[in-house]
Amino acid sequence: MNLMVIAAIGRESSTTNMLGRQIVGICEGIGCDVDFVTPTALALPVNDGTLPPDLPAAKAWQERVAGAKAFIWISPEYHSGMTGGIKNLFDHLGKEALRGDVVGLCALAGGAMAALNTLNGMSIVARSLGAWVAPDYCAFNSNEVKQGLDERACKRLEALCQSVVDASRRLSAPWPEPAQADLGI
Repeated sequence: MNLMVIAAIGRESSTTNMLGRQIVGICEGIGCDVDFVTPTALALPVNDGTLPPDLPAAKAWQERVAGAKAFIWISPEYHSGMTGGIKNLFDHLGKEALRGDVVGLCALAGGAMAALNTLNGMSIVARSLGAWVAPDYCAFNSNEVKQGLDERACKRLEALCQSVVDASRRLSAPWPEPAQADLGI
């Protein structure tokens, strides 16, 4: 299974990037081929509506996204939402670019509110792109990630990853042909 992990922050010392790399390890451990992406590494220009539709960097990004069937997005909470950098990546995708794909969501915050606004905002964007959003989210305090997730938090993260992979496999599996008896014939 091809899975893409998108971390909103490219700086390796950031808690978002650290969590993203931990997710990559979990997903590789359950048999996924993982593509780890950050907005910094892609260096797409800001999509302000004036860019040509055939921009090579955007076309390459769209093809890369099309190669994955499952996604996990991670963003810190910036002013009650996801970062502009990660949102810009999604702004370069066409309507329903993730049709039938599964997206798992993780967010980080510095305070006790655990980035609920960010999770809700990312869920709306994922659905608008045609994706199925995994029902369980993971929200962490940034300090938890810096100090190393405890066993309970690791289990939640592993469960999210497994849920995304399982749902993606179910959605992409071919439907079995009904037997004659099932048709009432």
